Amino acid sequence: MFDQRRIRKRGLAAQALVLSVREASALGGNGSWQKYDFVLEVRPGDREAFRAELRERFYIVERKPGEADVVSVKYDPHTLKVIFDLAGDPRFDVEAMQRRTAQLKWDTYQRSQSRDASSEGRAAFVTPQGATPGRATEERTQALARLVGLRDAGAISEAEFTALKARLSP
Repeated sequence: MFDQRRIRKRGLAAQALVLSVREASALGGNGSWQKYDFVLEVRPGDREAFRAELRERFYIVERKPGEADVVSVKYDPHTLKVIFDLAGDPRFDVEAMQRRTAQLKWDTYQRSQSRDASSEGRAAFVTPQGATPGRATEERTQALARLVGLRDAGAISEAEFTALKARLSP
C-alpha cells in the first residue's frame, strides 16, 4: 500500500499494453470488489520496454482494462513496480466518462439547433405564405435532426440510424 502511494506521488508516467488479465480471487467481503492479475508491457519513453505484473481490484460494475488495451501507468524506475493511472481516461474513469457524455450531448444539441435553424429557413422559402407545416411533420424533422446529430457524433452506427429513421416515416 505504501509503495502504491509513493509510486502515485513520485512515479514516472508511461503507457502500457495489457498483455493478459486473469481473475485473481472470489468476490470481496461485501461482494462489490473483484481482484484481477494483469501482465503489462510498460513502454517508457526514455528506456526499453519491460514486463510488469500487477494485482488490482475493481468494483464489479466498473470497467477494467482488458487485453490489448493501452493504458496509462506510473512506475518506480528502481523496482519497476507499476500502478494504473486511469484518472481522466473516459474508458475507465466514471467522472471522465460522464464529462465526455455531457460534452457529446451538448455538441449534438448544438448541431441539431444549427440544422433546425437552417432547415427552418429552407421551409420558409418553399412553404406558401401563411401556411405552416403540421406539428407531426415538425416533430419528425426535429427527431431526424437529432438522429443525424447522434450519427455524426458517433453515438449510433449507420445501421442504427437507418433503422431509427425508417421508424420516423409516416
